[in-house]
Amino acid sequence: MSRTKRYKFEILKSDAQAKEDGRVFCRFALDSVPMRFKDLKIGEKGSAVALDIGGGGAGIESARELKPRTPLELWFDLPDGYEPMHLLGKVVWSQLSGAAWKVGVSFDRPRLMSLSRILKVEKDA
Repeated sequence: MSRTKRYKFEILKSDAQAKEDGRVFCRFALDSVPMRFKDLKIGEKGSAVALDIGGGGAGIESARELKPRTPLELWFDLPDGYEPMHLLGKVVWSQLSGAAWKVGVSFDRPRLMSLSRILKVEKDA
């Protein structure tokens, strides 16, 4: 029988000085969850890691540049033994940080019940 273990999540605080931060939901820090995406403008696929996620969007890190307003199809490979979490979204911001691109993605229609999967992980008893 498996038990559900709850993660201890760090809630990320937004910068109080940033007036453009219009987030409705708080973001939770993740430990580099693998993910895949498809650029819906040009059909190109890529992989990335999710650094944080919330009800309205996610922060990801990618090896390739994703320009703002780019529509994306996203698959988050959560470690819960189920199919990847599938969402649609668009790039809000993107900036080069060292050798990788940090990217902010806003979800088109967040599925809050699906997002609850990030709050737990299956573990053998």
